[in-house]
Amino acid sequence: MPLNLENEDANVNATDLKKKPTKKTKEMLEENAKQIEELTASQTELDSELAALEKEEKALGEKSALKMKVSHKKFGEGVITKQDGKYIEVKFADVVKKFVLPGCIANKFLEVEDESILDYYQKCNDIHEKKMSTELKIKSATYAIQRHEDAIERLKSKLK
Repeated sequence: MPLNLENEDANVNATDLKKKPTKKTKEMLEENAKQIEELTASQTELDSELAALEKEEKALGEKSALKMKVSHKKFGEGVITKQDGKYIEVKFADVVKKFVLPGCIANKFLEVEDESILDYYQKCNDIHEKKMSTELKIKSATYAIQRHEDAIERLKSKLK
């Protein structure tokens, strides 16, 4: 019987020896939890911003660039002969070149005569750039949340 009593004492002592979080550890746990909460709120805000941009993009509509006459500083006059999503092919006098919409027109690599078309592609480009920026911020927040969750796990594992 004395052996069993000693084992029970050892079990009690093992649970008593479990580390209690220090003030610093508690502060770090709270700070990481607070950061996760703030990042999650920011991420929700960014998601709604992205949804608004997508709605704005949809409202703007989609215009075909096929057979549009364009001008390039180096290659001269040309006609858009093919459009595959955001990629276009322009047939110039001597060569066929590929460009990416809407940036090639919005940034005036390809010039168009119609101001309404230029305005349309500039608006499309602005929306596209805002969407890319917002998506990058969302990914950044996701990775930051993961880092804070990992930090919390490491702190908690030290307490075991």
